[in-house]
Amino acid sequence: MFAAIRSTRTATICATRSSLMVARLYSSRPDVSFEELQKVIHGVTKKPYVLVDVREPNEVSEGKVPTAVNIPLGDVAAAFAMPSDKFIAQYRIDRPSEEEDVIFYCRSGKRSQKAIDEVARVDTSLTLRNYRGSWLDYSEKALNNKPLK
Repeated sequence: MFAAIRSTRTATICATRSSLMVARLYSSRPDVSFEELQKVIHGVTKKPYVLVDVREPNEVSEGKVPTAVNIPLGDVAAAFAMPSDKFIAQYRIDRPSEEEDVIFYCRSGKRSQKAIDEVARVDTSLTLRNYRGSWLDYSEKALNNKPLK
């Protein structure tokens, strides 16, 4: 019986480590810089992409990066687990595919990294990237606004 408990515990630990390694694998994709984001949203870079703002709707009402779709952090895992038809109905864009970079951002870069970790658990086929500077960086550089404190 002790061997069975030990075996189950080992399997659980391995499964947990495995899911963390998957999340880290996708989280460790190169971050997107402001300059790269500008090229992407203005069509200079030909790589297809989906830009996902994981802030809450009340935060998005203050402004957003052009072309971004809002999927709040609390909804992101369920959204990326949805079948394509439901994703399209909910967010009015095609569900991201493995040919596209999926770029996440939030206010400062922390929630977008959490979103990457969550999505990596439900869909390992996607290329997930983080615009770590997020809205604070974008609003300061692109809109010449001072960052909010």
